[in-house]
Amino acid sequence: MMLFNHNRANHSLLLMPVRLGNERWPKNKVRILSCDTEGNLFTQLLGRSTYQRIKKEAEQMEASPVQYATVYWDSGKSSFTPLYVEIGEKEIWALERIMEHALRSAVIPDVLKKYPREIIKLGEIKHRGLLSEKTGGIHKSTAPTSSRVLERLPYYRKQDIEVSVPIYKAEYAFPLIILKLLTRVETTPPGQKPALVLDSDGDIVATNFSSEQISKAKRKLNSLEKKGVKGYIICLQRPEGVSIDILETTGLQRQALETVTRYFEEKGRGKQPLSAAVKTVMNKARERVKLDSAL
Repeated sequence: MMLFNHNRANHSLLLMPVRLGNERWPKNKVRILSCDTEGNLFTQLLGRSTYQRIKKEAEQMEASPVQYATVYWDSGKSSFTPLYVEIGEKEIWALERIMEHALRSAVIPDVLKKYPREIIKLGEIKHRGLLSEKTGGIHKSTAPTSSRVLERLPYYRKQDIEVSVPIYKAEYAFPLIILKLLTRVETTPPGQKPALVLDSDGDIVATNFSSEQISKAKRKLNSLEKKGVKGYIICLQRPEGVSIDILETTGLQRQALETVTRYFEEKGRGKQPLSAAVKTVMNKARERVKLDSAL
């Protein structure tokens, strides 16, 4: 597990909740991966009530077309305040890649470091505006804005949502092997089923699939198992769109994939290097794509 600095900066951009190794958080605290104005990654402990408020406001604005990021601002009075700032498509693109690099190597590339600085600067402008309203005696009722950064994170368990952190990827490498279907949570989109997958790069990723497609694949898998055939559900990218199918596996291959899944759930990261049996399954999935293309 890569290590992040635990020192808190005066102002920061909130990225996502993390648990470092087998860490047990202090009571009523949540550890958040954050970024300062220089593009340095670090973690900080937020009060759980503050974190839950951020999540609740994000959920309330689910239907909003406006994209926001969350800046944690030092008011200078030993209290930190979350500020919600509007961002554009360029910043969204940058944040997706920042989170990918953060979880892969704990380092943000220099070319991306300007984006946290610019977003935190928006927080400063927002803070000045709020102070101006207070000193001017202006009392406006504003609708709560959302942290769209927190909305785009990997899956969270309903009761203990930050136990493990899958790699966040802006783009998955197809085909995907579905290691485990997960329980729906409040943030799961309607008609979708969350799953933990192994992509073609060997990364473990959490994503959502069509519930209807998953149900059909499960019925097909159950039917094959009655005939003594075992397998895994896989996701393929075809010209007409993403589809789900079944890949037959041997007992050794299933055991190897189960080991990868169990290792991830215990350690919060993928098992590297992958065993020969797992690589064989991945190669079989790639061959399925080539076979489909030739038909």
